[in-house]
Amino acid sequence: MINTMRTAQQTLDDTYLEMRWRILSLAADFDRVQRATGGGDTLAHDARVATLRQAMHLALSDDNNRAEQVQLFLSDKT
Repeated sequence: MINTMRTAQQTLDDTYLEMRWRILSLAADFDRVQRATGGGDTLAHDARVATLRQAMHLALSDDNNRAEQVQLFLSDKT
């Protein structure tokens, strides 16, 4: 059996719609928080939102092992 690796283009072609849905879902979640009473203050000052923003920054970086970096960042270190 020949083990052929998929190309980056094939991988993106197969995962793009799901990736698009996940980011749209996250944006909708932030919109719901924003529209709720106290939403602007919550988005500006809640530590969990800050954590999500930092995790997104890691996910959007050009570094290798983004998933590992995000998982470690979000892990409970106690």
